[in-house]
Amino acid sequence: MARMLMALALSVAAGAVPAVNMNVFKDAPITRLTEPEVKEFRAAVMKVLDSAPDGTTVEWKAPKTRFTSKITPRKSFEDGKRKCREATVESDSHDRFQRGLYTFCKGAKGDWQFRLSPSSPKSK
Repeated sequence: MARMLMALALSVAAGAVPAVNMNVFKDAPITRLTEPEVKEFRAAVMKVLDSAPDGTTVEWKAPKTRFTSKITPRKSFEDGKRKCREATVESDSHDRFQRGLYTFCKGAKGDWQFRLSPSSPKSK
């Protein structure tokens, strides 16, 4: 359960998510990571969202665990006053694979969070 919560913490990037189905993380590749590796992975995702141009894929490998992830920002846009990015995250732990398209927006504290509102993105 702790690893599932860590996976949620990574994916949410410290935002509150009242309606996320926790079962999606039950068999996710990220459950193979140690707690320190989850923190490193989260930091890598945040760095990619902060600085990688749209369409650029950045690969991250866990230092000890057999885990590789490719993070590709797809589209940057504004949602009201918030800066947002769509990104594909593809993770492989050799016995588990997961690929998803996620939308993150900058929170009030400058951290990336899941965009919870279904509002339509405005392309830049």
